[in-house]
Amino acid sequence: MKKKVPVYIVLICLVLSIILCWVLLWALWNQLNGGRKLGEFGVSLVNIAKTPNKWLEHASVSTPLQEINKSNQTQTFVSYSGCTDSGYILVTGYDKDAQQTVVKLFSLRDNKVLLTWKPDLNEFKKLPRKPSGFLKPDAFDNTIFRTQHPWLTNDSGIILKGEYGIIKLDKNSKVNWFVDGQFHHPTEQDADGNFWMGAIVNPTKVDTTLYPEIRDDAIANVSPEGKILFLKSITELLIENGYRYLVGSVSVYEPDAIHLNDIQPVLKTGPYWQRGDVFISMRNKSTLLLYRPSTNKVIWLQTGPWMNQHDISIIDSARIGVLNNSVVRNGKTFKVTTANNNWFIYNFKDHSIDTPYAAFFAHNQIATKSEGRVSLMPNGDILVEETNYGRLMRGNNAGLCWSYVNLIDEKHVGIMGWTRYYTTLPWQKSVK
Repeated sequence: MKKKVPVYIVLICLVLSIILCWVLLWALWNQLNGGRKLGEFGVSLVNIAKTPNKWLEHASVSTPLQEINKSNQTQTFVSYSGCTDSGYILVTGYDKDAQQTVVKLFSLRDNKVLLTWKPDLNEFKKLPRKPSGFLKPDAFDNTIFRTQHPWLTNDSGIILKGEYGIIKLDKNSKVNWFVDGQFHHPTEQDADGNFWMGAIVNPTKVDTTLYPEIRDDAIANVSPEGKILFLKSITELLIENGYRYLVGSVSVYEPDAIHLNDIQPVLKTGPYWQRGDVFISMRNKSTLLLYRPSTNKVIWLQTGPWMNQHDISIIDSARIGVLNNSVVRNGKTFKVTTANNNWFIYNFKDHSIDTPYAAFFAHNQIATKSEGRVSLMPNGDILVEETNYGRLMRGNNAGLCWSYVNLIDEKHVGIMGWTRYYTTLPWQKSVK
């Protein structure tokens, strides 16, 4: 004879199950958003949650590094109207054959890949590093790993960086040297041959009772050999220069308070800046500033009209360009508020803003929600990377010169990681 279970036992079990599910969901959310209080349990929880991905793997790529091929371009490189370009592009993005992010040196004239670097992620895991509160457990997962803005060296190697450190690879993708630390976004060379990179100060010196769990973005000046020459917290420099309100009082506080996404060094002194100054872009504040490291002074700062902007470029002695993503963020949801992005040119003489390439952005429906790069070419063309959609284009308001798409298959592309354009390769410059 079956014995009936009392109703109250069933209810207790149900309540305890709901509480357990709630706690596990919170723990998973905490781990995926940078929390590390759960230690190895949190890492194991993420790995368990990812298990169905392995069961569902098939011929098509399953990775956040892919996106829909919105351009419908079915060839990697297409040249238009007889346009020729003898330059080279250093392209970073997910590669279907390698099944991970790789870096390729592509000849535009010859329409072919000259060199490919495939980071050995297993080797990266073994590099000695300090425990990091921001190094995510899946940082070296081949479907997650990403690097931005690599630098091509004179010996056919590249310098990579990420929140896993700075790594120099030789032409065969072997590690030459490694610098521990957390670095991100730009790698821009200054007048002295050193590099400016985004960094993270960890542990932070910022008051965490005011700014809990802050991601303390910083600017770092790094030698070509990886020596840290200068490191400054963006939060600290804002507070020291009277801009504390930008850190946590403009809107609801978020740990990613600044989101540094570009540093552009000043190479020549002009009427509005000095050699050694740096322009800084703070995405989450829709703010640009000009900073003088030698005196720790903010020389100029402006919030808007750009919105969640990227990529500052110095055009001449009085003008800068900036990619206006025109994005409104709601947590991790991004929405472009206009039909497309645009390139703003700000003039320090009269504080005016021009948009001379609006037709180019509109015609090509360029609308990357995050990231993006724009470079002005000597002949007046612009080079635009639509990062989220794996597309690089050169042209002007009259039309495209060429288009490069990081194809995974006809329907999907791999998102890019900040392409560089070269008229001459570094090792060619040394040949007379």
